[in-house]
Amino acid sequence: MKKLIYTLIIAAGLSSCNDNLTLTPIGELMGGNFPATDDDAIALTNGVYQPNVGISTGLSYLSDLTTEVEISGENPNSGGGLLSLLQWDPSNSYVNSVWNALFTGITSANDVIEKVSDSKSISEQIRKRSLGEAQFLRAYYYFYAVQFWGEVPLVLKTSEGSGVTRAAVDDVYAQIVKDLQDAAANLPAVSEYASSDKGRASKGAAYALLAKVYLTWGQVSEGGGATAKKERFGKSIEAANLVTGYQLEEEFLANWSTSNRNGKENIFSTQHNLSQLADGSGGNHLVHCTFNTGFTQTIPHVILSDVKYYEAFDSRDQRKNGTYAKELYNPGGDSIYVFDKPRIRKYIDVNDPYGSASNRNIDRTILRYADVLLVKAEAINEYNGAPNAEAYEAVNQVLRRAFKHFPVTTASADDLTPGLSYDGFKKVIQEQRTFELTYEQSRWFDLVRWRIYVKTLKDSGVDTKYGKQNVSLKNYRFPLPQAQRNINPEGLWQNWGYDGADESKTGANPYAGFN
Repeated sequence: MKKLIYTLIIAAGLSSCNDNLTLTPIGELMGGNFPATDDDAIALTNGVYQPNVGISTGLSYLSDLTTEVEISGENPNSGGGLLSLLQWDPSNSYVNSVWNALFTGITSANDVIEKVSDSKSISEQIRKRSLGEAQFLRAYYYFYAVQFWGEVPLVLKTSEGSGVTRAAVDDVYAQIVKDLQDAAANLPAVSEYASSDKGRASKGAAYALLAKVYLTWGQVSEGGGATAKKERFGKSIEAANLVTGYQLEEEFLANWSTSNRNGKENIFSTQHNLSQLADGSGGNHLVHCTFNTGFTQTIPHVILSDVKYYEAFDSRDQRKNGTYAKELYNPGGDSIYVFDKPRIRKYIDVNDPYGSASNRNIDRTILRYADVLLVKAEAINEYNGAPNAEAYEAVNQVLRRAFKHFPVTTASADDLTPGLSYDGFKKVIQEQRTFELTYEQSRWFDLVRWRIYVKTLKDSGVDTKYGKQNVSLKNYRFPLPQAQRNINPEGLWQNWGYDGADESKTGANPYAGFN
């Protein structure tokens, strides 16, 4: 992974401003002739990945702890504790840090797009690839931003940012789509990368993210009416079908193995290898959060809210013990340790459980092939108003891997029975995304785009001491950070339901009719 080592030098110009819409990009710091060589262009592009390394925890806290499935074992008055209790506000530290990181990444991507496009001294191969990586990453950062906050500033040039106002959601999605289409045209297939460059954005990653973007856009926006919504679902199917060269891992947990980085199912991950940070760790704090208390009954920073979510899995489903650890081999005592409440298994390194929390070197999965199959199946159901054979096959491949039927392209006894209605198939998709993607930063996004977030948490039956019933309609979005609004109060109006919201811009209740 030598080409993706994120140095503190590259990051230094990208992470220390309060106004993250008017950052000084690394290209300006290096002078007007930068990038002058292919190595310069690669170094500049590497900086666009950097903000993503530090927000694995923040993204998980915003999208996992805020759901019914997980709770925080931290101080309830901490940023993470308040997210878990559904009591966040515009000053929440994780809301602020994620906003800052996303717009730092966007600024850095803008810099690459401008500098590399104008350079006459780098090779065409590196120019195209660097552009594609920056376009992909700008879309990736904006996709998080538009889902978390809705209307967000659309900043596409390094000269922009000061006093900018929030752009319409449809405009943001349209730009994300354009960036991903451009990225797909510029990026190589994953098979074309040298081993030292595995982990970079690829053509497959661009199409995989595009499939998710089109599906989400079709579900969250009424812009363009029914015709536009159906077109987006159709485009989602087309993009999913262009994700080629990937296969499901036979062993579910191979997706989080340090000996199988960027395996055959992986499409895009945050690269958390040991050489990245000055402290010698891989920097994936999710690994620390799940097992910081080790082989004790003391609750770690992040844990499932109720054992019923562990028990909901079929006992034959390998995802049960791949997602949660009720029992775990303790090499120190040469025995099996049984937890009162299962730990989240995906980010525990069983080859080094004692060092797992401190090494923090398991990659964070962002896009993998199972997710693409489920997106494709869901998009088909939305497009047709019912599943077809292709939709069934996509879900069945995920089920066959779960129940260890190989090859996954051959029918099995655990396949779905044909004949489901639109609603019945949608319910299956919702269940399978829960079983497949727990603790992969999907749950809040899924519940929000399905418009069942409040109902799901209120009906969850999770012990009320964990605060999940505190949820309300305003939680369909996060508040804009107050520090950002202090800089630009006119352009960055607050989301509905939070302090300072301007209902002339938000509407009286933009979530009326949501569940």
